[in-house]
Amino acid sequence: MINEVILVGKLLKVPEVIETSSGAKVANIILEIKKNFKNGYGVYESDYVSCVLWRGIAESLMDCCQQGSMLGIKGRLQSRTYETSDKQRISTMEVVAEKVIYMDKYFISKES
Repeated sequence: MINEVILVGKLLKVPEVIETSSGAKVANIILEIKKNFKNGYGVYESDYVSCVLWRGIAESLMDCCQQGSMLGIKGRLQSRTYETSDKQRISTMEVVAEKVIYMDKYFISKES
């Protein structure tokens, strides 16, 4: 089986790196990825993709990025299911980052 995802987009907001009970560092980010076409109103829409960064990748993100930073992420798709306080089961999909490239110095973003 193949489970590989490659994304390029802007960091929606600066993440907070937290430490798990076992001592591993983790950060959750949302990547804004603009679509390559305009909608019926002539506006480019965006997709918002949740990504999880572990250990060294999470720590280096805090040193190199700010809100709006352009990132390239290579990772794998993961599904999770959890139960809310009112007993509803929620299923989500997220990308677990295996490699992150900080693209601001290589990529000049231009709004269309």
